[in-house]
Amino acid sequence: VSHDLKTPLTSIINYSKLLEELKPEPAEARDYVAVIQKKSEQLKKLSAELFDISKVQSGNEKVEWERLDISLLINQTLAELNSEIENSGLKFVVNTKEELFINGDGKKLSRVFENLVVNILKYSLKGTRVFVTAEECDGKIKAEFKNISEKPLDFDAEEITERFVRGDSARSCEGNGLGLAIAKSYTELCEGKFGIVLDGDLFKAELEFNAE
Repeated sequence: VSHDLKTPLTSIINYSKLLEELKPEPAEARDYVAVIQKKSEQLKKLSAELFDISKVQSGNEKVEWERLDISLLINQTLAELNSEIENSGLKFVVNTKEELFINGDGKKLSRVFENLVVNILKYSLKGTRVFVTAEECDGKIKAEFKNISEKPLDFDAEEITERFVRGDSARSCEGNGLGLAIAKSYTELCEGKFGIVLDGDLFKAELEFNAE
């Protein structure tokens, strides 16, 4: 199914790029081409994410186990998204202890942290602070991502990690409801725990792993 989706999407994306190079007239036609490009890229991302979570939940996803420093992975993710963070109107307060080692899959856990930060950038109240922490406690490595939601948190904390469920029920911004579901699935695949806590307008993602 993934291959069947990729082939026509690749054609749509490539032909839209060719149309863009031709600079069609009138000007409205160029706008239409831009919309086609944007929407086709969204479809490409959706099909890839759906394929990823389907592999995990069907038991077909492999884990490349290695010794990882959670603190290092979190800070690498923040560095990669630095431009988006600087333009977000949010203040990130980061407190991650050094050398927090676990066994896990580096690529999958990087995806977990990326999805959590992207979720924060999409849904946080502008001008507020975001807290990212990681520490070792009683043989466990615990990480937290906390932000203030722009909109009321009128959904169930368990429900939001299901596939295609979004906190933004009005769909006023881009998203497909797979980000947190993938984060939860990849965390659990690496034998960790993933939970969401809601307290008023505070949204908190909690992760826990066995310390190495």
